[in-house]
Amino acid sequence: MTTAFINGKFYTVNPDQPWAEALLVDKGKIRAIGSEDEVRSIASPETDFVDLGGKMAMPGIHDAHLHLLFSGLKFQFEARLTPGADAARIIEELRSCHCHGPVDAEGNEWLIGGEYFPQSFGEDPPSKDFLDEAFPTRPVFLYDYSIHHGLANTRALELAGVEESTQDSAGGRLVRDATGRLTGELVEQGRWPVLRAIPNYPEQNAVEAVSWAISMCHKYGITSVQEASANPQTLKALRTLDEDGSMGLRVAAHLVWREEGFGGASREELDRLIEERELWRTPHVDPGFIKIWLDGAPLPPHATQAGLTEQNTVDESSILVARGELIDALTGFDTQGLTVKIHCAGEGAIRTALDAIAAVRERNGTDGPVHEVAHAGFISDQDYDRLHALNVTAEMSPALWHIPEYGLQSGFKFASVLEHGATMTVGSDWIITENPNLFPGLQGMLEHGTESIDLPRALHAVTLAGAKAINRAEHQGSLEVGKTADFIVLDRNLFEIPLEKIGGTEVLRTVFEGCTVFQPI
Repeated sequence: MTTAFINGKFYTVNPDQPWAEALLVDKGKIRAIGSEDEVRSIASPETDFVDLGGKMAMPGIHDAHLHLLFSGLKFQFEARLTPGADAARIIEELRSCHCHGPVDAEGNEWLIGGEYFPQSFGEDPPSKDFLDEAFPTRPVFLYDYSIHHGLANTRALELAGVEESTQDSAGGRLVRDATGRLTGELVEQGRWPVLRAIPNYPEQNAVEAVSWAISMCHKYGITSVQEASANPQTLKALRTLDEDGSMGLRVAAHLVWREEGFGGASREELDRLIEERELWRTPHVDPGFIKIWLDGAPLPPHATQAGLTEQNTVDESSILVARGELIDALTGFDTQGLTVKIHCAGEGAIRTALDAIAAVRERNGTDGPVHEVAHAGFISDQDYDRLHALNVTAEMSPALWHIPEYGLQSGFKFASVLEHGATMTVGSDWIITENPNLFPGLQGMLEHGTESIDLPRALHAVTLAGAKAINRAEHQGSLEVGKTADFIVLDRNLFEIPLEKIGGTEVLRTVFEGCTVFQPI
């Protein structure tokens, strides 16, 4: 059966045909797009007509950076803490959350939650003592608001084998008080021992978590994503959902390279996952992508981003991968045709990533995959030109930027990225935020002073640029004949309202491969 969507205002992101009234879908693809008369003239008698009531429609949104499993587990199975809660409030909420965490082989049920704000503890930094008093025998681990650090109680540290004599790792830190005693706070890779000790959730829980996360994507008009931490549990859940036909989402799965925290597995297991990546390919999941973490997060009190020194050199203290190792890894992935997304929170990390990509281009030539720098919020002025020259995508995550409390408004220079000829994509970085809603970020891109961009360029960044980044521009990202029928219908016309109204946009319908996968009740 074919379906004709009529009486709409389709913004196509196709410069040759920017607007259309109607769209005809056949077997999940766009068969025709144009005026209603044109569509009706070729529609068969059996065609199902759907009247969009004059509402604006546009291509489905591509979210260039989110975490499906982690977000699903976070909001469906873990303890949610009130932002800014103090120690007493945290204990109250942990006790009343009715959470059922994963259970390890010894029968210990873990209590996992977040996020706490270290600043909420006043003059005294966070300590495991208040968790020990309330939960002396149950292991507890809380993520801080950056997700890069955490707080574990004594029982959790014991199960992880972390003792007072345990030394810091090269890429992490065990926080200690003035006496040298462990406080339970774990910075960056200092979390790894505890995260390794936390058992996986049952597979059914993981499937439920990812399924719910996909439904949230549909609610906010997202039909294509880049999963930025495709660990073994995530891939298993995605395969299960795609095999039973309940995906409704296209996933570019970025396999985790040697980051045991986000990877949820040992380095050896993660390396094997990359080697055996084709086992995880399904009709809607492409495992031909890699994720590397090069530095941490630009948030106090444990700011772990790699910046630049006063001498304009990279501050190596927060670089998590040695230069030679990074270049060798990138060279190998580039040779195999794998796109690499490199987490870069600071200017120094961006420069390190670009230097490594430049070395790869010299070794392998310039025709390799288009690699990405993720969270490209802070880029040195002298490095903008290099994005285009090295064929590197700048993936932006304004979800962090447009929240004033994070204090990152000076970054995310959208206009500068585009004016230097680079490709720019946009991600929600959902796990940090409550949901993957990109419309507030879209508004922020238009209201960023001298770094503002216009609406067409912003919409291009969340649609066709995203398709280009995952090598699918011929199949998705704009509404054109032959492409997949992935589009959304909005409650307002973004081109006819004040900028300050864009952030409140709601999705009235999400269509994936011609089938409606979301409509509000």
